[in-house]
Amino acid sequence: LVLTLCRLPSSAEVEFCLSLTQYESGSMDKMANYSFRNTLEGFADPRTAISNTSQSGLHNALHIYMNGSMSQVQGSANDPIFVLHHAFVDSIFEQWLRRHRPMLEVYPAANAPIGHNRENYMVPFIPLYRNGEFFKSSRELGYDYEYLQEPALDSFQEFLIPYLRQVRQIWAWLVGAAVIGGVVTAVLTGLILACRKKRRGTSSEIQPLLIESEDYNNISYQSNF
Repeated sequence: LVLTLCRLPSSAEVEFCLSLTQYESGSMDKMANYSFRNTLEGFADPRTAISNTSQSGLHNALHIYMNGSMSQVQGSANDPIFVLHHAFVDSIFEQWLRRHRPMLEVYPAANAPIGHNRENYMVPFIPLYRNGEFFKSSRELGYDYEYLQEPALDSFQEFLIPYLRQVRQIWAWLVGAAVIGGVVTAVLTGLILACRKKRRGTSSEIQPLLIESEDYNNISYQSNF
C-alpha cells in the first residue's frame, strides 16, 4: 500500500498562481513552466511555477487530499465535492481573466494534446462548442461569482471607463505634449510682446499741427467769394 501525503493549497499559492502572466508557455502539457494553466491544474509547483510531476498542487492537491473516489480520475465526478471544487477552480480562472485580460490568441491553436487546441470541439457535450469559445469572462457566459462581483456603476461611469483606460496607456505622451505646447506658447508670446515693444519705441512719429496756434483765432467757417 502506497500512501500519498498531500496538503490543501494555501491562499498565498493561489495568489502566486494568479500573478502569472502567461496562460500557456511552450507545449500545453504537464511539463510547461511559468504557465498559469499548468500551475492551476497542479502539475507545476504553486510557489515557483516550475513543472514538478512528482508532486501535486492546487487543483490536483485537493483531489488527492479528499482521497476515496475523489482521488481517482475515473470516479471523481461521483463525489458531490467534485462540483464545488471545480466551481472554485473556475472562479480562480475567472479572477485571472479579469486581472490580465488576455487575447484569445494566447490560447494554443496547435500542438496541444488531442482535443485541447483552441478550435477543437468540447466533446461529448451537445450543442457543440469550441474550447476557444469559453476563453472569456463568466459574465459574458451569463453567470458570475458573488465574491467576485464588482460594485454597480452608473451609466456615466460605464461610459467613461473605456476612455480612462486609454488615457492610462498614453498619459506619458499627453504630459509630454502638454509640456512642449506650454514651452512653444511661452516662446511665441515672448516674441510677440518683444516685437510690439520695439514698434512702439522706434516707429512713433510726432505729427505736425495742420494749423499753427497763433492762426487758430482767425478761423472762420464762412466762405469768402
